[in-house]
Amino acid sequence: MKRITRGEKIFQVFLVVFMVLACIAFIYPVLNIFAISFSGNFPIMRGEVTFYPKDFTTIGYKGVLENTRIYRAYANTIFVSAVGCVLGLAMTGIAAYPMAFGNFYGKKFYSVFVVVTLWFQAGLIPSYLVIQKLGLLDNLWALIFNALCGAYNVIVLRSFFASIPESVIESARIDGANDLIIFYRFVVPMSKAAFATIALWIVVGHWNDFFAPLMYLRKMENFTLQIVLRDIVITSNMASYELGGAEGASAIPQQVQNAVIVVSMVPMLVLYPFLQRYFVKGVMLGSVKG
Repeated sequence: MKRITRGEKIFQVFLVVFMVLACIAFIYPVLNIFAISFSGNFPIMRGEVTFYPKDFTTIGYKGVLENTRIYRAYANTIFVSAVGCVLGLAMTGIAAYPMAFGNFYGKKFYSVFVVVTLWFQAGLIPSYLVIQKLGLLDNLWALIFNALCGAYNVIVLRSFFASIPESVIESARIDGANDLIIFYRFVVPMSKAAFATIALWIVVGHWNDFFAPLMYLRKMENFTLQIVLRDIVITSNMASYELGGAEGASAIPQQVQNAVIVVSMVPMLVLYPFLQRYFVKGVMLGSVKG
């Protein structure tokens, strides 16, 4: 059994201390947000709320859950995330498959072209003009098409496909399977970890996207959750969402702001544990073979 040197012990202690401090730095703001969202007005104004609520109340969540515009923003975000995830996985898989298994003229150029887009992108104005010409301004589909197929996701999925034994693909071709059958019957089932990882990236990307909705959406009924968060938390635009109340009117915005943040975090906190077991495997296998 290999003995651990003094330097390795010191490094392990340093690593443990660093990770504990990092966890505290990440967890404390989240706990503080939860605590403020359930706290009363006066402890919030005096700055007494830390890890746990004081003068427990649900008035902040009452203001959020009774507001139909926040429900609409929630529904819009779920629609964009769900539809964007399904279409994004389909387009990413279709783009990555020929890069891994295709045998056609220009394959190398196609692969290089995809990689180049990671560093050289069209920019803001061309993207806006494309969405405008498609007639998708102030439409939720603009958010979906704007992030339909990411080059990085294609590269990761292509690398994962390359780890599939070539004998499996050749056997399927000998049995008469075409590329469509090979993709859906063989490649997709063998790449669940990679698809789950990319699905998580796509959903989180759509859920947290703020700039695209800000740029493409104008009508309040089309706003996503991040735009509503901006209005409530940063600009304190409470009147537009009919939030607040007579009791402790100056402190209620603090409760509502943190309640909205909590409500927006819950879906991602619930989703991540189910996909976590695929996440590390998908990233590691997708990065081993290029």
